[in-house]
Amino acid sequence: MFFSLKRAIVGIAVTSLFGLTVWGQAAQPQWKDRAEYDLVESIKKEQNAQTRLGLLQQWQEKYPNSDFKDGRYELMVAAYQQLGKGKEMLDAAKAWVASNPKAVNGWVWINLLTISLNDTSAPALEQGRSAAKSLLSALDDTFSPARKPAQVTDDQWKKQRVNTEYISYRTLGWVDLQDKKYEDADKNLIEALKRNPADAQASFWAGTADLRTKKLEFQGPALFHFCRAATFSGQGALPQQTRDQLRASFEKNYVNFHGSKDGIEQVIKLAETNAVPPPDFKIESQDEILIKQEEELKKTNPMLALWSSIKRELKGANGQAYFDASLKDANIPGGVEVGGTKVEKFKGKVVGCEVAAPKKPKKVVVGISSAEMSEVTLVFEAPLAACPPAGTELEFFGSPKAFTAEPFNVDFEVEPADVAGMPAPPKAAPKKGVPARKGPAKK
Repeated sequence: MFFSLKRAIVGIAVTSLFGLTVWGQAAQPQWKDRAEYDLVESIKKEQNAQTRLGLLQQWQEKYPNSDFKDGRYELMVAAYQQLGKGKEMLDAAKAWVASNPKAVNGWVWINLLTISLNDTSAPALEQGRSAAKSLLSALDDTFSPARKPAQVTDDQWKKQRVNTEYISYRTLGWVDLQDKKYEDADKNLIEALKRNPADAQASFWAGTADLRTKKLEFQGPALFHFCRAATFSGQGALPQQTRDQLRASFEKNYVNFHGSKDGIEQVIKLAETNAVPPPDFKIESQDEILIKQEEELKKTNPMLALWSSIKRELKGANGQAYFDASLKDANIPGGVEVGGTKVEKFKGKVVGCEVAAPKKPKKVVVGISSAEMSEVTLVFEAPLAACPPAGTELEFFGSPKAFTAEPFNVDFEVEPADVAGMPAPPKAAPKKGVPARKGPAKK
């Protein structure tokens, strides 16, 4: 996503022909004959990518064991990149490392192309994972002080190693995400972000991985990563339209998770200046907050205490089994006793309606824990005259028919008589009478 073959080389230190493309190279390379030298000189001067590719293939056919075949593979990859042929780029890079397993840049290209080609088949994912691990395992040898070129400073050598680590961890994170190994994806993407904080796409992937774990402890970090992807600007940022969409989604999901906008500005400021959540970072869920208050709620708000316990069960590991056995098709809350008080109805506030204009709504979305949370959908058999205004307080009971844990929602089938607080339908405007016809004026 947001990655093109034309831009694949950006930020990657790929050496040129006759440069250090391998680690452990010993003997000085030599031309086989004058004809090989002349052929390569013509390749270096050729500006047309398709023609240059033909010359490279000619070189490969005539001199398959050239001392400069690592540089040849690199030029072939570059030619295919210029032509926009990603699959051929990958095939050339694979042939490169098959010919020389120590070809650093060959492994780099396989890492980059694993993501940009977006091939999520099992063999492609395993190939990407292997390429990333091959790079990581070679770091100490590749970037040892003894192998540093004289013209490269110590700081540049260190940065190149960090950049190679970043490429490897980014690939591992993406592969794990596609392979549904979400916790591994989180770990590897965080390692990538530590090495390159200016990668909003990696932040988005980390948020996606955390969200998909469906574990409570990962949901706060997921919100952080989405916020980071939405707020980061500069090189490495996502397109503005995407950022705007992510920002709106983050704010909505923050409220749904936390129960209100309390603390949201602190999270935004933190994400603007940090690529990964600090070790002590935590966003308390509305459920965690309510659990702390549950004993007090049993005394002060039995209805909310009951709803909190129901919601906690539904979001747990056995939520579907609990719903099927205890809630589905029952009359809820139905007079359940909490703290010595019978709860006959739930009370909540209207968030909005699910309706496709210009049709009238049959579904009203209500928040019980908070006026801003979307938790319950009241489903009416007949369309309503209009959507109740947001913030309208309703009391209701009904029959739960379905639920989803993420995003959390319970569908309640209700009758109009079971819902108190609905605004009266607007009165029809009185029909205007037909004015009496005037006759001719009397003389």
